[in-house]
Amino acid sequence: MAEYSGEDRFPRSFETLNDGTVRDAASVNVGLEALADRTLYLFNRRVEAVHLTSWGSEENGVGLAPTMAYADWLDAGSFVFRVDVPNVEPLDVLLLDCSFTLEFLASGADDQARVRLVAVAPNGAIVVPAGAHVASELRNSRAPAAISGFLVAAQAGTYRIKLQGKTRNGDPGQLGIYDGFVLRVLHLKR
Repeated sequence: MAEYSGEDRFPRSFETLNDGTVRDAASVNVGLEALADRTLYLFNRRVEAVHLTSWGSEENGVGLAPTMAYADWLDAGSFVFRVDVPNVEPLDVLLLDCSFTLEFLASGADDQARVRLVAVAPNGAIVVPAGAHVASELRNSRAPAAISGFLVAAQAGTYRIKLQGKTRNGDPGQLGIYDGFVLRVLHLKR
């Protein structure tokens, strides 16, 4: 008996036996090897995991100190505004989806709130995933906000996905998350 572990390819078609075909190893192996190749191909591109964190409060919010540079929304008590994604390999894809209620109490007419998701790579570098930011002209009210994006991993290890925010011009007004927050990360193998 021979062992075959498959190749990382997905053949579109392959030969099968017809009625009356003499069955021997050569006639059967073509189809079986093609199926093994497809199985390995699909396994290598599977959903590895879904990572999730959420927070909600009808009475409280979590504010961000006024800053002109992006700053992390910090954990306060049991509030968690980040997700760690372990076992990431190069070329794995991380799909990011975040929804929350944003409040920006601006002090000036031209001020703007900016919120983004970032990934801290295993080597400590900050990476901004494609599409993972939002600018809001929202002033002095609360409104739902959503951010989505993706990241193709450049190195192996654990990636930390976290929420950051800032106000344009260092507006001293309040930037905060209220009501609810959900961050989901879908980890796809290359």
